[in-house]
Amino acid sequence: MNMSQLTAGEGFRTEHLYTITPVVYERFVAAFADANRLRIDDGFAQRRGFPERVMHGAILNGFISHFVGVHFPGDGSLLHSVRTQYKSPCHLGDQARIEASVTQVSEAVGVVTMELVLTNLTRSRVAAKAKVQVGVP
Repeated sequence: MNMSQLTAGEGFRTEHLYTITPVVYERFVAAFADANRLRIDDGFAQRRGFPERVMHGAILNGFISHFVGVHFPGDGSLLHSVRTQYKSPCHLGDQARIEASVTQVSEAVGVVTMELVLTNLTRSRVAAKAKVQVGVP
């Protein structure tokens, strides 16, 4: 989608579902050599007050990147900035919904600004909120 095709405009809303599958988790841990026991050891996480190991917030950032690059605005778009606030942890197997709202379209510079809410549907709570600026060709 290019800027001239971006007819959604301010106020447009869209969403997409993601799941923190074992494959997503294992590839993340392997790619970044994440050895934090809170994220790899259920027993350790339980002793710290969590029901099981805590997923790294960067997995949610990966979902944001995928959402922007594949779903909206889609192919050819490029994240310029992401400001994320993590609200509550996610765990292996949790399903998250990204809800995006377009807050600004700047055709002169080819940038779309969106506010995202990432809701952990498995645990019925907001996992994160983000504001992104996306370059659209």
